[in-house]
Amino acid sequence: MPANATINSNAPATTDTIATPITSVTSVTTANTATAADAGTPATIMNANKHKSFIIFVSAGLNMAQNLGWNQFALVSIHFYLNWFIGVVIGCLLSIPLVMLITKKHIMASCSFFVLIDGIIFVCAPASDYALIAARYLNGIAVGVATVTFLIHGSEVTAKSYRGYCLAMEQYSISFGILIHVIDTSLWAEVFYMHGLIDLLLGCLALASALIFTIESPIYYLRRGNEMMALDCLARLERPKGVKSTTYASLEEHKSYIRENNKHDMIESFKLGLAPLVKLMLYRSLMLTFGFSLPLTAAVQVGTLLSLGLETWPYIVYAALRVLGSLITIFTVDTLGRKIISLLNLIIIGALLIPIGIFFSNPYNFLDKQKMAIVCTLSLLIQLFAGMYAPHTSVYMGEAFPFKVKPYLLSLCVAVEHIVHIITICVLLSTSSRNHLSQYFLATGLIIIFTFLLFCAVIPETRKTSLSEAQNRFQKLLYLKLY
Repeated sequence: MPANATINSNAPATTDTIATPITSVTSVTTANTATAADAGTPATIMNANKHKSFIIFVSAGLNMAQNLGWNQFALVSIHFYLNWFIGVVIGCLLSIPLVMLITKKHIMASCSFFVLIDGIIFVCAPASDYALIAARYLNGIAVGVATVTFLIHGSEVTAKSYRGYCLAMEQYSISFGILIHVIDTSLWAEVFYMHGLIDLLLGCLALASALIFTIESPIYYLRRGNEMMALDCLARLERPKGVKSTTYASLEEHKSYIRENNKHDMIESFKLGLAPLVKLMLYRSLMLTFGFSLPLTAAVQVGTLLSLGLETWPYIVYAALRVLGSLITIFTVDTLGRKIISLLNLIIIGALLIPIGIFFSNPYNFLDKQKMAIVCTLSLLIQLFAGMYAPHTSVYMGEAFPFKVKPYLLSLCVAVEHIVHIITICVLLSTSSRNHLSQYFLATGLIIIFTFLLFCAVIPETRKTSLSEAQNRFQKLLYLKLY
C-alpha cells in the first residue's frame, strides 16, 4: 500500500475501519513520522473548527463584564461583585479531579448545562438578589471547570499548525461576550432579563456543540492503554474523515509525547513545571487582569461622562476594539508567532496606562473636557491592544506544562487570575478616593514595563512546535530568541 493511501476516507471512523489496515501501514508511517517531524510540519491536518466548545466562554465574557463595572450594582453588596469570580476559583479546583477521571466531552456538556440553568434563573427571577447570586455562582463554577478542560483538550487534539488558533478562541469568545454585555447595558434597561436570555441561548448552543462536535483527546485513551480508541479519535479529526498514513503518524507522535512525559514521576513533573508556572503567573494571571479591570471601566466611564456627557457609543467602541484585537490575533498567532506580537502589545498597554494615572492624579483635570476626552481615548486604545494580547495567554497556557501536572498548574494560574480581580475590586470599592485610581494606573503601567523586559528574556516562541518541544522551551529559565 502506498504511503499516501487513504483508507475508507469518506466513511465514519469505526473499529472495523481502523483494525484492518494497521499492519500494512504502520511500518511506512513510522518513517513518515520522522520525516514530518524533521520538516516541522504537522503529522496530520486536523480540523480546528471541530473544537467548538468555546461557545461557553461567550457567557464568561458576559458575566466578567457584569462584575467589572458594566452593571447596575450601585446599591448592592460587594458580594454581588465578587461571587462570579469566587465561583470560577471553585470551578478551577473542581476541574482537577474531573479532567483526570471524566471524558472532556461530558465535562464540557455538563458545564454547558450549568450555563443553561444560569440563564433560566436570570429569566425567571431577574429581581431576586439571592437567585441571581446563585445563578452567578453556577456560571462561575461552570466557566472555571470549562476553562481548564478546554485548554488541556485543545492543546491535545489540534495539529501544531492550528493549535494557536484553537486555544486563542477562549479569550476571543470572552471578548465577544464582553461586547454583547456592553451593548446590552448601553442600550437597554432590562439588563438581567436580557442577560438571562443570552445565557439561555448560549447554554443550548454550547450543550449541542459539546455533544455533537467534541472529539475526545487521543491522549486520554493512550494513557489508559486503549490504542484503538485513540486511533479512532485521530481518524475523526482528519479531513476528509478516515484512517490514513498521517493518522498513524499522528498516533506515533502522541505516543512519543506520552513516553517523554512518563519518564518523570509526579514530583519531577512538578519541578519541571515550576519555571513555566512562575512565567505564566506573571504573563497570564497578572498581566491579563491589567487589560480589563474595574479601574479601567471606571476610567472610560468617567472620561466619557466628563467629556461627552451621557453618550454611550464610546462604551460600545471600547468593547468592539477588544473584539477586533482578539480577531487579529486569531489569524496571526500561527503565522507571525506568539512572542514578539504579544510583548509589543503588552508594552503599549503599559505605556497607555501611565498617562491615565497622571491625568487622574490632578483633581483639576476632571474639570478639563479635553483631558477627560484623552483619558477616554487612551482607554479605548488599551482595549485594542489588550484584545490582541489576551489570546496569546491562552495559547501559552495550553502548551507550557507537563501533562501529569497540567490540571494542577493550569487551574492554579486561572484561579490566581480571578483572585487578582477579587483583590482589585475589594480595594477599589472600599474607597472612593481618586488617588487610588491614579496609583493603580501608575503602578500597573510600571509593572508592565518591568515585566516586559523580563518576558523578553524568559518567554519562548512556540509557533508550529510540538507540545513536547513547547514544554521544553518553557522549562528553560532563559529563552532569548525572538523566534
